Formats: sequence, structure tokens, C-alpha cells
Amino acid sequence: MGSRSPSLANPINPELPAYTVRISDRAKCVRLALSVDKGLEVVIPKNYDHLKIPELIHQKRDWIIRNQRKLDEREAFLQSQAPHELPDVIKLRSLGEEWQIIYNQTVTKFGSITISEQKEQFQLIISGNVTDTEGCKTLLKQWLMRKAEKHLFSWLRRVSIQINLPYCTTTIRGQKTLWGSCSSDRNISLNYKLLFLETKVVEYVLIHELCHTIHMNHSAKFWNLVSKFEPNYKTLDESLKQAWQIVPAWVGL
Repeated sequence: MGSRSPSLANPINPELPAYTVRISDRAKCVRLALSVDKGLEVVIPKNYDHLKIPELIHQKRDWIIRNQRKLDEREAFLQSQAPHELPDVIKLRSLGEEWQIIYNQTVTKFGSITISEQKEQFQLIISGNVTDTEGCKTLLKQWLMRKAEKHLFSWLRRVSIQINLPYCTTTIRGQKTLWGSCSSDRNISLNYKLLFLETKVVEYVLIHELCHTIHMNHSAKFWNLVSKFEPNYKTLDESLKQAWQIVPAWVGL
């Protein structure tokens, strides 16, 4: 829960971007977030002094510029990949699966759409009003969510046992900027878009989040723990930064 204020100009440096402020009941510290939809958002705890925000943005100027550039690059890449077209195939690299998609235009009551699997042929059959592009995308994303729940839940459990780092619960989400997260209560959230990435990269994300059950930061102690279970973590972490290019544009980031 929380509230959002209108966009505000930055009085310290008018060249810095406008921002919105969101008061979060759950926030324990100030956090900056950038997205295509919302722009620069400052998430603050209750009773935080709003007068400190402009100075904070001024201090984080380089971070904002650098990450806004990355966001612009991602958006330009996505738009160049025909994000509004429906896919003919879904390649799930982490599972070694490639699903062909067949669209059957049929007359249904209320123009509904259904999706079914032909598991032996690795085919997805979408029937109904397949001219409803957004409706078809929604069905495909729901299918991906179910696949992620089936495979990522058990995968995380296996890795947790293997490296002896327990967690509490797991959820699957479709975050725009995170591949995974871990709360202070050791609840881990995983992005269903991990299914599109290579197996080794996904396993690194799982190890990364499990290590956050011990260290809720990116301190030297955290990275030392990660390196204990994945010595090649630096290379994998770098590849993860470019992994958004692998996720199909129709899924959206």
C-alpha cells in the first residue's frame, strides 16, 4: 500500500529529470526506481522528510543518467523486434524445450480464446478469436507462469538443499527489472522470464537469491558466499546484464 505524488521538477538542477514520489508502508529506506511507464520514481518510508529528496536525486545523478540510458537502449531494442506480433515459437533455453504455436481461428461464445498443449509434439494450440493479439499474449504469459511454477519451484528447492541454504516461500512474478529477489523473511520471488535464459545463468540467479537469505546486501561477505557455490559468478553476472535481449519482445520487459 502507498500513495503517489505528481511529477516534480528538481529545484537543485533543472537538467535532472522530473520524478514522482511514492510513500510505501513497507519501505524501510529510500529507493530510486526507473521504468518506461513511470519514469523516475522515489519510494520513501512514512514520515521521510520530502525536502531531502532533491538533494538525493542530485547525488544519484550519474546513476540516474546511466540507468536511463540502459532503459532507452532496452526500449529501442524491444521496439525493433516487433513486440506487437504474436510468436510462432517459444524457446525455453533453461528447460531445453522449443514449443511451436498453432493459431486456430474458430467461432466461440463471447469471442473467447483457449490454449492447450500437445506435449509429445511440443505444440501449443491457441483456438478462438486469435485476432485478439493481446488476449493471445495474456494466455501465453499465463502458460509461461505455470511452466515457471512447475520447474523453477522444484529447481530452487534442489539448489537450496544442495548448498544448504534454506528459504521460506517461493513466488513467481513477471518483474520488469528484476530476475529475482529475496525478502528479509527469506521469501524468494523469481521472474518467469528466467525460462528463456541458459541453464547455467538461471542456476546462478537461484544461488544469488539463496545467498541473500544470509546477507541482505551486496557486500564483500555476500559475494564471498556466492563464489563458494559458483566460482564463475562474475562472468555469469555480466551475461545476466545482457540477458534481457534473449527474452522475446512480445513478452515485454
